[in-house]
Amino acid sequence: MPLCPQHTSHQVKEAHARLGRSLVKIQKNRHTSIVESENLKTMFRNWEEKWMHRRELIASRIQMIETQLKELGESDLPMPQFTIFDAPGE
Repeated sequence: MPLCPQHTSHQVKEAHARLGRSLVKIQKNRHTSIVESENLKTMFRNWEEKWMHRRELIASRIQMIETQLKELGESDLPMPQFTIFDAPGE
């Protein structure tokens, strides 16, 4: 049984419209995904730079403390005495 030309034409138009909507949706999702990926990469680079600087600060402070402790150990001064005080009523 041959198909009616009007019925076939309507089906083709509907299929093209659905295909077009699907392609637009895929393109939007792809663009959103790329933007989110770039945002995450930027956030990670910023975090890495911030902590790289702080890591250098911590390392230099530790080096300074070690130098001071070494100098203190080599001096003729008596070693400092530490006392822990407990707060009254505790």
